Amino acid sequence: MDKYMKLLGNVYFRRFFLASAVLNVGRKLSWIALGWFVYQVTGSTLAIGIVISAATISPLVSSIFVGGILDQYNRRRVMVLENIVRGTLLALIPIFYWFDILSLWVIVLVVFINGMLSSFTTIGTSAILPEFLEKEELETGNAVFMMTGQFGSLVGPALGGFSTALVGAPITLFMNVMCFMVAALLYYRIPHAAYHKGLEQRNRPIDLKRKWSSFYRDTKEGFQFIFTYKSLVVIALVTFFFNFTYAPLEPMLPVFVNDIINEGAEALGLMWTCFAIGSFIGSLGWIRLNKNIPYSYALGLVIFLWGMVPTSFGFLSNILVIYIMMFLGGVVYAPYNIISPTLKQRLVPNTIRGRVFGVYGLIAGLGFPIGVYVGGYIAEYIGVVNTIIASGIMTMLLGLVVGLHPLLRMNEVNTLHPIREGH
Repeated sequence: MDKYMKLLGNVYFRRFFLASAVLNVGRKLSWIALGWFVYQVTGSTLAIGIVISAATISPLVSSIFVGGILDQYNRRRVMVLENIVRGTLLALIPIFYWFDILSLWVIVLVVFINGMLSSFTTIGTSAILPEFLEKEELETGNAVFMMTGQFGSLVGPALGGFSTALVGAPITLFMNVMCFMVAALLYYRIPHAAYHKGLEQRNRPIDLKRKWSSFYRDTKEGFQFIFTYKSLVVIALVTFFFNFTYAPLEPMLPVFVNDIINEGAEALGLMWTCFAIGSFIGSLGWIRLNKNIPYSYALGLVIFLWGMVPTSFGFLSNILVIYIMMFLGGVVYAPYNIISPTLKQRLVPNTIRGRVFGVYGLIAGLGFPIGVYVGGYIAEYIGVVNTIIASGIMTMLLGLVVGLHPLLRMNEVNTLHPIREGH
């Protein structure tokens, strides 16, 4: 208990995870509202897939540049401005709706640009968090950070579902706009020096040609570092395929809830809330276990057990049983978000972490938008239920492959050396 109190007593860490929790609330409630809204307007699983794909592929496009920016420039300023701009952009969807000029492609454009900017928070969180912690606090910090972030997942889906049902999607999306502004304030209240511990911050202005040269060099270094070490390649591929096999579930759930089990937006929100409660409990359980388990076994088991959840949906129609399955899914899924980032953070040195995580995000993250689009497309032909079952079966097969992979069968890891130091 003392180690948790010490973390919570760290004011920089506390403000950082509070910002993440607020953003998670906004992201979850707007995700529920947006998915439901698009399906109600278009009646198409493919349209949901297009919107979610746009929102998730855009961060991958920008991630190769974001890492270098975070390594070189004022991280606090970047993250504060990013959240202010994202909130302003998101406000365009309800505004356009009220002026009767909203279309599917306006939504796609807004979420695409919003997603490109989100890379700063996604990569920044993973790269910056270790700067607020001691080395021995890192895994516990990741676990506590994830559990605190799950507060947003506990509140956000239910709030999004009930808000969408009561006041509609436009007002619900405006609630997310306020979350962005609150997060920007919390990031601002952390001194800029705390974001750059051990780094030489470069704030001098440079011309466009030098910027492009710098971003190209940073991206190249990130790719070189990852492909120098087989363990990093395997970790990236595991996340790529896990994202791909999981992704079809996201565009299918609004349709599954509305058409298959005949429930409303509030039921969709409660499903994700049950998942979040399970994730919170799963995180608590994981950090209390003796985790002297090879990474391949731990990751493989998590992936396999999660795959059982969407597979079961093909045979369920009772909403209470579905809530229970989502809860259990959260329990088994939670350790993945502790094991995977901790493994990356321990392997990659801080001096190149932003660049490597940016490239890693591009490689691993591509699986999600591809999977979402493929899921939305094939559902038009084989149906929603069969698409969900296929997602679950592919995930279980992936878990077996990962569990048997020899390269990740290790208990302890050492920080890898940057390329310029001999690789």
